[in-house]
Amino acid sequence: MPKQMNFIVSENSFEKFGMMVILGTTGAAMETQMNFFFTFWGLFLLKRSYNPGVAKMPFPFKKMGGTMFKKMLKGFGYDDMWEMIKDGVEEGKIKLYPCSMTMDLLRIKRKSMHKFVEEPVGAAAFLEMCDNADSVISL
Repeated sequence: MPKQMNFIVSENSFEKFGMMVILGTTGAAMETQMNFFFTFWGLFLLKRSYNPGVAKMPFPFKKMGGTMFKKMLKGFGYDDMWEMIKDGVEEGKIKLYPCSMTMDLLRIKRKSMHKFVEEPVGAAAFLEMCDNADSVISL
C-alpha cells in the first residue's frame, strides 16, 4: 500500500497556503499520496478569485510579502503556486477535498473553485480516509 498523508487546512493565510504547496509537492515527488481537506476559512484558498494575504503584517506590507515570494518562485520556473499544486494533482499524487458542510454553511459554490479540486466530501468521508493514512496533520 502506498504511503499516504492527510492534511486539514482550516486557515486562509498566505503562509498556510505556502506550507500546503511545499508539503504537497514534496510529498508527491516522494511518491506519497497527499490529501488535503479544506474546511472553514481554508475553503477560500480553493476559490479561483481568492488571493491570500500575508498574516500579521501592516497593510502596505501584506501584498509586498506575497509579491516578493512569487518573484522568488519564478526563479524556480513557476509563475504561481497553483501551477505547482496542479502538477501534483494531474499526476494523481495530490487531492484537494472541500468540506461539503462548510461549503453549505459559508454558501461557497463548487463552480467558484479551481477545476482540479475534487468533489466535496463530508467530515465522515475524510475521517475514513484518515483510517489508512500514515499521518494526519492540521495546517
